[in-house]
Amino acid sequence: MIYNKFEEIEEEYYEKELKSGLNVVLIPREKFNKKHAILSVDVGSVDLKLKDENERIHQYPKGIAHFMEHMLFENREGSIIDKFSQIGSSVNAYTGFNNTNYYFNTTNDFFKSLQYLFDFVMHPHFDKKKIEHEKSVINQEINMYQDSPNWQSFFQLLQSLYFEYPIKYNIAGSAKSIDKINKKLLEDFFDKYYDLSNMRLVVIGNVNHEKLFNWLENNFSQIDNNNNFEKIYPNEPKGIKLKEKDLAMSISRPIISLGYKENRCFKDDRKIIEQDMTTNMILEMLFGKSNEYYHELYNKNLIDENFSFNYMREKNTGFAKIYAETTSINDTIEGITKILNTWENEINLKDFEVVKNKYIGRYFRSLNSFETLSSQIIKYINLGHNYLDIIKIIKQIKLDDIIEQYHNIFKNQEQVKVIIRKISN
Repeated sequence: MIYNKFEEIEEEYYEKELKSGLNVVLIPREKFNKKHAILSVDVGSVDLKLKDENERIHQYPKGIAHFMEHMLFENREGSIIDKFSQIGSSVNAYTGFNNTNYYFNTTNDFFKSLQYLFDFVMHPHFDKKKIEHEKSVINQEINMYQDSPNWQSFFQLLQSLYFEYPIKYNIAGSAKSIDKINKKLLEDFFDKYYDLSNMRLVVIGNVNHEKLFNWLENNFSQIDNNNNFEKIYPNEPKGIKLKEKDLAMSISRPIISLGYKENRCFKDDRKIIEQDMTTNMILEMLFGKSNEYYHELYNKNLIDENFSFNYMREKNTGFAKIYAETTSINDTIEGITKILNTWENEINLKDFEVVKNKYIGRYFRSLNSFETLSSQIIKYINLGHNYLDIIKIIKQIKLDDIIEQYHNIFKNQEQVKVIIRKISN
């Protein structure tokens, strides 16, 4: 067992890998009544291909990770949600690009809730009628996304940025890919990915570490570790697939999304984390609401309160996105692009220190939300780091790191433009 006490943030941390291969993290919070647990399966929407221990290739349809999440909530004994609510707990799940996460919150019987969580995640029921029913449910969900301007703006951007990497696909898949899913595929997918050694459990709350680890060992120590496969991803070419995508939807104001693809995809986990932080700091320094560039664009009516930006960095890829709603499409794009390309002369230590301190403050605030904290712990474990130790990396970032990453991703780099125009009457 690993134990750490992080004096700077006044947190304790327990971590243990059980005989079954399950990795468990506990953040004890003795003064809280709420208890939170998240069981994260190391499989997401981008994990469509693997090679097993016999060198056989397994290929899965787009959307199968999300489909699996839906199917596990299907239970022969009734509603999973009702079962949790009867003991005063709430349960939910979500599928991302790299993980599928099942979680609950409770103030009552924590271990009964934990038993329920493992019961429904580890014991699926793939009934053919329910599979067909779920296809219709997910197809409705896909159609709903198709009608969402924000969703279209985001995924059209990814499809323009990427040639091959499956992050460009809708997490829910498509009607065509969902139709390929059957009982045999689901069983194979579950058998490969839903092994305890491919999972992480994060618990936050007033839970004793010895009681937690003993309970888990007693319940799961006899389960064999069958996780022996290699995930396979396509080679992503450098550059962007499409410079501009233009479409029309029923909206009140036109939408633009500008995308920038990461040029350096490091294998070193610390470098990946630094890229994540420095790029988000750059965007904050450029377009944060306290910044003169933001007010310049805002006062010219080129952007409004819906203006946003973010950078997403994963193990295999990364991209920055800038979003705006505007009636002056060309002027807004030109204004943002000009700022990005000429900022080099305006970079200064004072602005950097202000934003850096803001990020330190956000880090400490994130510790107050059980849900945010648990998701960040999982994200950084996947990147080979402890989130409670990330404050050290933030503090070590220097202005030179900002300048280097600015040149890498923004300064005269290839840009994707996705424009959603208002349908003409």
